[in-house]
Amino acid sequence: MDRPSLRRLFSACDVNKSGKIEYEDFTVVCRELNVSETEIKTLFNKFDADEGGYIDYSMFSSRFQEVSETLDLASFGAGSSQTQGCPWEEFVGRIDAESLLSESLREQLADLYQAMNSSANTTLLQQYEEIIHSLISQSLDNRLECEQLETSLKRAEEMNNSQLAELEDDIQQQLARTEERVRDEERKKMEGVIATMQRKHDNKVADLHATVDRLLKSQEDSELNNSKEEVVRLNRQISAFSQENEDLRASLLLAQTNIAILHSELDKLKNMYADQKAQHERETDELKRMVMEYQSYSNQIQILQ
Repeated sequence: MDRPSLRRLFSACDVNKSGKIEYEDFTVVCRELNVSETEIKTLFNKFDADEGGYIDYSMFSSRFQEVSETLDLASFGAGSSQTQGCPWEEFVGRIDAESLLSESLREQLADLYQAMNSSANTTLLQQYEEIIHSLISQSLDNRLECEQLETSLKRAEEMNNSQLAELEDDIQQQLARTEERVRDEERKKMEGVIATMQRKHDNKVADLHATVDRLLKSQEDSELNNSKEEVVRLNRQISAFSQENEDLRASLLLAQTNIAILHSELDKLKNMYADQKAQHERETDELKRMVMEYQSYSNQIQILQ
């Protein structure tokens, strides 16, 4: 079958004039040709080699000979071809514009073409064909541009998704490093403070033991001298040293209080870290929202196409 006839047959099978034969269209054609329901799916799959769910013109033309051995599609196209003017169909098939024209537009263009063809004004008819051919070329260019734009949008969306994932990974790694650094700094700071206070406490305890030893020795000496006044003086010194011991205990209690305050400051730092982490999560959510808006804009552009 020649190309114009094959194009007319494809148009006849394209019931809803979408530029491709969907399964519902194919079912209507097969039923008119008295094909059993069990064979319809098998025949459709022969055309739909890539399992896309539809048959475009390239699939139809490449598989036509094979399927025609089982299904007499030519008989279905015969009735449709009679309803159209031969010159118009040959012209449309020649410029391969069937899939680019809507049904209503094809009918209007066909009527005007038939009228010009009947008038035998070849110059006007040639100009009309050139205008239609120019419009078809512009339509093809626009379709190609839309496809390229869609491809660019998809590529940009994939790049944005990839960059967003990398950004999230970087932020997570930075947060983990920051958390570890803060913990190390606070641990070292706390260990230094505790070590300093422990040294001070040990030094004061050692001084206290030395003082007690001196007092005991002085007391022994005073007992040997049997001096009442010396005993009173030593008792006063013992009282003074006892007071100093109390002061040391108070200092130790104050040191323990300072340690508790440091623990409280550490808790505050942990809370600050939690706030920073929450802020990061909010920023991540904002980035995701921006990506969703971008995807929404992409979908709107695709719908407008």
